[in-house]
Amino acid sequence: MGKKNIGFIGLGIMGTPMAKHLIKAGYEIAVYDKNIDAVKHMVTEGAKPCESPSDVASKSKTIIVMVPDSSDVKAVISDNNGILETIGTESVVIDMSTISPKVGIEMANLLGSKRVKYMDAPVTGGVVGAHNAKLSILVGGDAETFENVLPILKVMGSNVAHMGPNGAGHAAKLANQILGIGCMVGLAEGLVFAEKMGLDLSAFMDAASKGASTSWMLENVGPTLLDRDFSPGFMARHMRKDLRLVVEAAGDVHAAVPITSIISQLYEQMLSEGDGSVGHHAIIKVIERLSGIKKD
Repeated sequence: MGKKNIGFIGLGIMGTPMAKHLIKAGYEIAVYDKNIDAVKHMVTEGAKPCESPSDVASKSKTIIVMVPDSSDVKAVISDNNGILETIGTESVVIDMSTISPKVGIEMANLLGSKRVKYMDAPVTGGVVGAHNAKLSILVGGDAETFENVLPILKVMGSNVAHMGPNGAGHAAKLANQILGIGCMVGLAEGLVFAEKMGLDLSAFMDAASKGASTSWMLENVGPTLLDRDFSPGFMARHMRKDLRLVVEAAGDVHAAVPITSIISQLYEQMLSEGDGSVGHHAIIKVIERLSGIKKD
């Protein structure tokens, strides 16, 4: 697929750097977001502003969607002034949001009725990965379209994997969240337990990193927990949303996710206390409070 116009809908903390990488790679980008300031910022980077998802679709054969939740994807595609109103046949919608696999398949069928391809392509790697073009991208959709859009995806990610048909990308992202959050909360619990037992946390982490309990989370997130740095690489409210999707999807296929279900409740508690915009690793604060540790 050669260089061409690309539509980009959703200019949050992930979407903005992703769109910038496409501009730097030589693509002409037409952008839309409800946040007018985000659109204005991208105009200074060389993007063309649009007034609605429909406006984006009228200017682009390939459209990337990067919005928070399933309802947002449905609105962007099928509401008034949505993509469906103006999109041409043989176009491609690349949905890089993290949403319900069931909704992804629904959108694929809806767009398919207009001879438009839908690719679910959620990402993992957080804000750092988005800024450094080092995202892992998990793609669902037909193999031919995957090969066609692969050059675009490689601009934003260092690892792009085809997971299977529509819905497989979203399913893989949710499975990935199960793996990651189990390690993250285990790290937080381990540090809180070590503190309650009177251990020096730095010495404990150094020792643990050299044994069987070492992990990417321990080595990369552990230091930020010791520093009490809860700036968001991935916001807590987004993790709460992802865990909700996991529990819902698990119910659909009768998969047991007992540990993830408990972790989901911890995030509900965290959000009820108003901590939605901090990094999701701030879940350690909930575990500290449950353990009688009072900090910031």
